[in-house]
Amino acid sequence: MTSTPFDVGAYVHGAPTSPRALVRHADLLAAYADGVMAERGEDREAYLSHFVFGEEFERHFAANRQSVAGYAGPCWCRWLVLDIDRPDLVDALDDCRRLAGFLAERYDTDPVVWFSGSKGFHITVELAHWPPPSVTFPAVARTFAEALARAAGVTIDPAIYDRNHIIRLPNTRHPRTGLFKRRIDADDLYRLDIEGIRRHAAHPAGDGIPEARHVSDMLVRDWHEAEAGAGHQLEARAATYRDFRSDARAPRYLIEFLRFGVPEGERHTTLFRCAAWLTEQGCPPSLVAALLTEPGCDVGLTPADVDRQIRCGIQHAMRQLATVDPDRTYDRFERWCIQNEDTAVIDNSDALDFPFGALAPVTSEGGLA
Repeated sequence: MTSTPFDVGAYVHGAPTSPRALVRHADLLAAYADGVMAERGEDREAYLSHFVFGEEFERHFAANRQSVAGYAGPCWCRWLVLDIDRPDLVDALDDCRRLAGFLAERYDTDPVVWFSGSKGFHITVELAHWPPPSVTFPAVARTFAEALARAAGVTIDPAIYDRNHIIRLPNTRHPRTGLFKRRIDADDLYRLDIEGIRRHAAHPAGDGIPEARHVSDMLVRDWHEAEAGAGHQLEARAATYRDFRSDARAPRYLIEFLRFGVPEGERHTTLFRCAAWLTEQGCPPSLVAALLTEPGCDVGLTPADVDRQIRCGIQHAMRQLATVDPDRTYDRFERWCIQNEDTAVIDNSDALDFPFGALAPVTSEGGLA
């Protein structure tokens, strides 16, 4: 793979809640996709950041006690994932075939397709024109992916274009199904039925990641259109913010969430805070859910994540109400939010000293030690 100064990835060895470790993104992805890790007996659950970062990300990680939370700097990716998840795997396979066929015809090369090991498929488009890293890259990537999905007539998961989102690595075992994330070549995608795909995913293999045969002019054109579209959306959002005047009857974060949405990286926390504040004002849980569920889904969270954050916010507020003076609940909750918003301590002592591309510690000046 061609080298780039932006080749830092966030690696998670174990469940998604496990500590992050910084690695060389391309080396790590190749080690898993080529089956090197499986040959060494390392096939348990593991993830890698969807996007790829540079030195600014390293400095943020070091300055924030080895946490990626809150990073809003530049990034990019070579392999852009379009995620199809359905309750019924038959429906997921139908949509996967439809989208993969559309992409193959549009760009004159087959996309790389992976069975996730559970409920769906990851269709990977190689950005063979190597678009440069930028702060707006996730917004452009989402605009690009959603436009392709709409044109193909399928629905994809927009949550994976969050800047710090992680994607399951190839040839790792799904903890619930016991199946592996396996690549499916173009012929097998249309030949295999669901049971055939499950048999295919019963063991890991060194399938690798095939590269595009050429750079499609249509791919370049689609990406430029996505850049323009994302730019217009960001400008409109900024204009709306400039025209906004604070409403003293409710916290600003609640008003902004309901009117404008919320920037990526803040969605879970903001939804939690909104649910807690509304509960402390006397809203019953059913009303809190009715007010926040649709806005939560609109900003890209999955329905399960929306439900979980709302329930956690309600439960937290109820615990606070049981222990504080009712006349001071608003101030108490706001103080708690301010004190805890950026202070979650992540224990990285058990992070794997990874042999394929682990980065050296970052010095206080930002460079590699």
